[in-house]
Amino acid sequence: MGAKDASIPHRRQEGHHRRHHQKQFQRIFISGSSASLLSHDMGRVLTGRHITFGAAPFSFREYLRKRGWEDFAPEFLAYNKDKLLHYLSAYLETGGFPETAELDDFGRKQVLTSLYNDILARDISSRYGASFDITDKICRFMLTNPGALYSGNSVAQAVGTAVETAEKYIGYLKESLLIYDLPIFSFKLKTQFKQNKKTYPVDTGIRNAVCLRFSSDTGRLAETIVFHDIRRRNLEVYYWKSRDGYEVDFVVKAGQKLTELIQVSWDVKDEATRRREERALWCAMEEFDVDSGIILTEDEERTLEENGKAIKYMPIWKWLLIPPKDIQ
Repeated sequence: MGAKDASIPHRRQEGHHRRHHQKQFQRIFISGSSASLLSHDMGRVLTGRHITFGAAPFSFREYLRKRGWEDFAPEFLAYNKDKLLHYLSAYLETGGFPETAELDDFGRKQVLTSLYNDILARDISSRYGASFDITDKICRFMLTNPGALYSGNSVAQAVGTAVETAEKYIGYLKESLLIYDLPIFSFKLKTQFKQNKKTYPVDTGIRNAVCLRFSSDTGRLAETIVFHDIRRRNLEVYYWKSRDGYEVDFVVKAGQKLTELIQVSWDVKDEATRRREERALWCAMEEFDVDSGIILTEDEERTLEENGKAIKYMPIWKWLLIPPKDIQ
């Protein structure tokens, strides 16, 4: 019998083992904290035999469910608004990592700080041979400023390193899922690639555990949870800036259509703040021929109309928890 013929029983046996394992294991779940691990390594060794998906920290709805909240009917939510505002404030502070849900402040900070250090050491330093100290400096700078515009040059200047190093390490942070980019909206792809991006942390809790806090942080943290909720809805999201410098936090796109223009402004008591947020939305509605825009706030609710277009002030908790078709 030739070498070719001798290999046939082995192939049959291998096929038998594969069929045996397919019957024994209907589903096998493999988890990891790195986007690179999931997309690159799994694709290389399990080509055609795997489905990859991301598991994000708890949404606000999931956060409430973890605390025993069961009724999400619009009427019940409105009746319990004060309790919802309390939970929303706590969610902004503690974030949505499931393993910290039952912990006190000290325990939660310990777990999140350890998680942060593990990601930097294992998923970045060990994997790419990157400096832990430089990674830590760049990551803390990015996490401290959620919703802020950045460039490789601005980050390099802030932490005292070369632009090439900053850009490379920012890429590592994105692959490790610690930070996410938000590009500017433009019909020209070249503009999207060239303009500065905004950055958001993966979770407000891990950001608060490892960074210094400021009294003005609440609006930025609220902006972060809105950003991630848009992403959970599988929609394209961008920010937009007019030639006059007016800025819209989120331009939401579904298919070829712009569906929402969203500003996040936790506190709109200041007249100048209100006018700035409204002016940016009026400009964007005119630019893109969109009929309405939303300003998400802590608790304000009213509608402005002008020239056939409308701006709706809406509490963030309502936008997060109630489907648009059920919002009155």
